Amino acid sequence: MHNINSKQLAAAPEGVVLVDIRQPNEWRETGVIGGSHLLTFSGDNIDDWLAELEKLATPQDDLVLVCRSGRRTGILLEFLHERTDYRRSRHLTDGILGWLGNGLPVETFDG
Repeated sequence: MHNINSKQLAAAPEGVVLVDIRQPNEWRETGVIGGSHLLTFSGDNIDDWLAELEKLATPQDDLVLVCRSGRRTGILLEFLHERTDYRRSRHLTDGILGWLGNGLPVETFDG
């Protein structure tokens, strides 16, 4: 299963590695899910982004990617599954908007 929604993620056991790929202005706008690693993915920094990802999670970790609506992470997830060893990774299908829509908590980002 490569998809996970907000309710499933909220109920997931400890050990999930969350990586929020949005831009800093988006983090400020909505806040971030507690414990998330903030690693912006812009599309033109794939090698640098992968190098940073490797510092946060191994291909064996339960990696879940987060973006605004699930669109960007869906595209990135396809790339990860086809071109890297991160074939177990998943993405938050309803994004931070779904998380917020379900009344789940976020932490303020003021960086």
